[in-house]
Amino acid sequence: MKNTSSPTDPARPPPETGLPPGTIRLAADATPPVIHIFGFGPDELYEGTVEKPADLPALRGRWPVLWVNVNGLGDEGVLEGIAEAFSLHRLELEDIANFNQRPKVEVYDQHLFIVLQLQRWLEPGVELEAEQLSLFLGEDFVLSFQEQVGDPFDPVRGRLRRGRPMIREGGADYLAYSLMDAVIDNYFPMMQAYGDFLEELEDDVIEQPNIETLERVRETRKIIRDIRRAVWPLRDAVSSLQGEHMPFFEETTRPYLRDLHDDTLRIIDLAESYRDQVAGLMDGYMSAVSFKMNEVMGMLTLVGTIFLPLSFLTGLYGMNFDTTSPHNMPELAYPFGYPILITVMLTMAGVMLLFFQRRGWFELTGLGRS
Repeated sequence: MKNTSSPTDPARPPPETGLPPGTIRLAADATPPVIHIFGFGPDELYEGTVEKPADLPALRGRWPVLWVNVNGLGDEGVLEGIAEAFSLHRLELEDIANFNQRPKVEVYDQHLFIVLQLQRWLEPGVELEAEQLSLFLGEDFVLSFQEQVGDPFDPVRGRLRRGRPMIREGGADYLAYSLMDAVIDNYFPMMQAYGDFLEELEDDVIEQPNIETLERVRETRKIIRDIRRAVWPLRDAVSSLQGEHMPFFEETTRPYLRDLHDDTLRIIDLAESYRDQVAGLMDGYMSAVSFKMNEVMGMLTLVGTIFLPLSFLTGLYGMNFDTTSPHNMPELAYPFGYPILITVMLTMAGVMLLFFQRRGWFELTGLGRS
């Protein structure tokens, strides 16, 4: 499982105060970095790996666009070498290694620095996986840094390999848009699966309002909270890219950024709708438990009501009277007194049950439902 977005994750270094700005602190179990590159233009494509960051400066300028994708952040020397090759600021390296960054956009002289949150929710009962994705957009290059191996960029790679003209001719800014679009599109199947799970959970809340169901509702509330925490700043980051004075994005790419912003609004709408639905699940759980409790209390009340006259009769005839006294109950001397009393008690219970049924009281206790 990939690292989650929780700041208390033991796999990540705990926060420490007093460190100089630009200090890189890597997780103890961080994945060793692997550098993949795509160099391409309208009529050419190169794909391969680079062993040492020192080889990257020689690759710049060889193709119209160079995409360097780094999987794993477990080597500080590799990160520093890439930073030197592309003139990245030391503070940017600190943000790359600090996995708790909010989605944002920062403008530098030679590039843009973009931070995104990639989230995955694979199946119910599994904690939401969150991974930070750092992008750098320059005039002729795009850098992407990921915590782990595995990303939603395969459709982008496939379009490059198939020679699609829009991405091959679009330049570095269109490639950066395509990568951001892949990250945002990855939210939609997750949100769809989450919505289906909420519908199933709603049925369980009504039919099985127990402790296990309550725990699932609580876990679900935490998941939607984490999704909203990533999506809201993502909207702000994408919105800032649409500014008229935002560098490194050509006019031909700006309409696609507006579409990207619309997608983030759709995700936010879904997240808000699901948040309200989860809140409704909590209220529904409390109502279902209260309803079940009312049924139990109604059942106990009916049983107590039926046994009240029966208990009176058994108590009355259970007293030790002197059968030789003329003032004693004559029924105690009847030879069939016991069968008569049992018959009377059963008749009383049957009459009361019939009365309760005609009054509709069984519906209040749940006995009248199939």
